[in-house]
Amino acid sequence: ALTSAVAFSSNVVLSKLAYDFGANLHALNLVRAVVLLVCLLLAVWLSGARVSIKRNELYRCLALGVLLCAEMYLLLASVLFIPAALAILVFYTYPIVIALWTWRTGRHHLSYLGLGVMTLAFTGLIIALTGSDTLLVGWEGRNGIALALISGVCMAAILLLSERVLEKQPAKIMMLYLLLSTTVVISFVSLFIAELTWPTSLPGWLALCASSALYVVATLFLFKAVDLVGSLQTAIIDNTAPVWAMFLGVIVLGQWLTVQQVIGASVTVAAVMLLQWIARPKTQPTP
Repeated sequence: ALTSAVAFSSNVVLSKLAYDFGANLHALNLVRAVVLLVCLLLAVWLSGARVSIKRNELYRCLALGVLLCAEMYLLLASVLFIPAALAILVFYTYPIVIALWTWRTGRHHLSYLGLGVMTLAFTGLIIALTGSDTLLVGWEGRNGIALALISGVCMAAILLLSERVLEKQPAKIMMLYLLLSTTVVISFVSLFIAELTWPTSLPGWLALCASSALYVVATLFLFKAVDLVGSLQTAIIDNTAPVWAMFLGVIVLGQWLTVQQVIGASVTVAAVMLLQWIARPKTQPTP
């Protein structure tokens, strides 16, 4: 989960760099989906795993693929309007959605302390976002926040649904059908609806390739973590991504955050991780 967090934040930062050198989000998404699908096909072939699954499970995997496609487009689009670190900060409020859902469905009990910590997380988010000059300009900053937030909701849905599928299917088989669905949708959009724009120089191609490779690593490790420890525990560690994005945003893009943004982001990250720790499944002592 930690490796996934570092790789994911790095891939988003490098995506912005690829944009600066001429690539668009359609080109990025197409390369990502194809590379990840090829890696999964190779992994399944080498393992000799059985690829046939029940029809209901297949439908769930295909639906997850559509959700993943939406998450990819929305998050990559958000960094066109707001700094990468802020986009990831908004996106990584998805554990709050998971906590609310598990509480609403009765899977976990959310105490008054949990509600208080959730309020603190939103307070930190407000502090961070109101410290952004981008938001003072107009609707562009607000559009970026909305895109990142909806992307986070899609991510929460992916993790919650994938946890159910993983009860019956190996992670790589679920991801194979998931990526088939995602690749078909992205290929159709890229080839018949949108216009592909590629980098115009070597640094742009390097940024695009590195971003795609890091996205593959982040996705594979994320679902493996869900398979090992569940969606809630994975999200606790994965939620460190905004911190890595802040450092990388400064180093790679020169996107310095204000003191107010850093304070707000720190409060949100700490509160969300505390919320997940509070809502974690309680282990029963063995007699």
